[in-house]
Amino acid sequence: MSRDAGLDFLRGMAIFGMVLSGTISRNPELPGWLFHTQVGPPDFIFNPNNPGITWVDLVFPFFLFALGMAIPLSLQKLLDKGKSQTSIMKKLFLRSLKLWFFAVMLGHLSVFHYPAEAGYWAYLLAALAFGGFFMAFLDFRNLSPYGKWWNAAGFVLLVSLCFIRQWAFDEPFSLQKNDIIILVLANMAFWGGAIWLFTRSNILVRLGILALYFGLRLTQSVEGSWNQDLWNFLPLWWIAEQIPAFGNLLTSIGLETGKTIFYHPDYLKYFMIVLPGTIAGDLVMKYKGAITFPSLSKTLIPAGAMILLIVLNLVGLYSRLLTFNLIFSLLFLSLIYYHLQRKDFDRQKMLRQLALWAIFWTLLGLVFEAWQGGIKKDSATYSYFFLTSGFSIFVYMAFSMLHKDSKKYAWWYPLAAIGQNPMLAYVAVAYLIVPVIGALQLLGPLDGMHEQWKWAGLIRGLLLTAVMMALTVFTVRKKLFWKT
Repeated sequence: MSRDAGLDFLRGMAIFGMVLSGTISRNPELPGWLFHTQVGPPDFIFNPNNPGITWVDLVFPFFLFALGMAIPLSLQKLLDKGKSQTSIMKKLFLRSLKLWFFAVMLGHLSVFHYPAEAGYWAYLLAALAFGGFFMAFLDFRNLSPYGKWWNAAGFVLLVSLCFIRQWAFDEPFSLQKNDIIILVLANMAFWGGAIWLFTRSNILVRLGILALYFGLRLTQSVEGSWNQDLWNFLPLWWIAEQIPAFGNLLTSIGLETGKTIFYHPDYLKYFMIVLPGTIAGDLVMKYKGAITFPSLSKTLIPAGAMILLIVLNLVGLYSRLLTFNLIFSLLFLSLIYYHLQRKDFDRQKMLRQLALWAIFWTLLGLVFEAWQGGIKKDSATYSYFFLTSGFSIFVYMAFSMLHKDSKKYAWWYPLAAIGQNPMLAYVAVAYLIVPVIGALQLLGPLDGMHEQWKWAGLIRGLLLTAVMMALTVFTVRKKLFWKT
């Protein structure tokens, strides 16, 4: 099965948003919608009581949903090749292990993980870490017969840099220090893949698992209940409680038994995005070979309505215009449904079924908006999970309907390219672009621009993100793909 351009676009949009939101300077005069709702100007102090979402709050769920959609598409290929469930589970475990390693390395080796006195050494060592990631995760199958050796050399280089960092700068290493986004992805890749594998022929069982987790998360705060015991269960803590000597050993090497290395039950809350993503992936896999889209003139209205629906909700929920938001959301959802029922879409069963799921998740999210103090990313509310699942489907559908005239509308290609090489794009700024700019003594002036003009902080983010895009497009064209 060829690559799905809509899925690449959704994934690429998510990475683009992650990089851009992480590189905008925190000028207190910038508008709040440029940042996470709970961490906005002027003080940028986390406030869990601020309801609403911005575009920044969409990027992580978009990536998680894309991960969920990709699970059926990738694992079914293995099943079609005759791979057993046992061998696929081993592959899922290995993939998650690589992502976990990636997360731990990202928690130690960027420019920002060195003390100020490191100076140029921080730039050099971060760039070396980028080289290590490149060797460790590059897919060498069509590039070199010694690919496994190159991969192994990359892992050795990364581990060596951790030792150098500790020895030269007295910066401690800990398996519990990581990039939380990648650690969550590692959990979702394993558990989400396993759930799809064993429920691939029965979507009701998958929805049942989702409902059971929903109930457990809802009841885990009940004091003295088994629900709370199960929710708070951490493997390291449990083993340390049973074997005190083991607990003392963990403490002696700097590990806290109350913290996780890989698994935490709270990470599984993202099932409520990933599992809806697997349902969408099932539909794409089922109908992919039989899709012929109507002309652009016929798809423009429903695709535009999907995009406007998302923009409307960002404005309405952030501004807390809840009645306005609900009324116009219902109007846009009705418009989308009406157009997809027209004869022009009679052969588009995939689009119609995807739209019904998107409408369902969106409405469910709007219903839950009033609960938990309003929609929030942190701590994530049920409204947030369901609404962003619906939005993810709409973005996928809108792009799939519009991109068919790709030669005429080539604007989408850089974002789709990022979606084909997302891990490289994710680390390029912190591990290559910033070190190069810093070594050229341009980082200080670039960072200080926003003190003279508030919008310079946004321009800084756009410039760094544009360089990331150019680098990623180059690697895709040269077929230099990172694989975890």
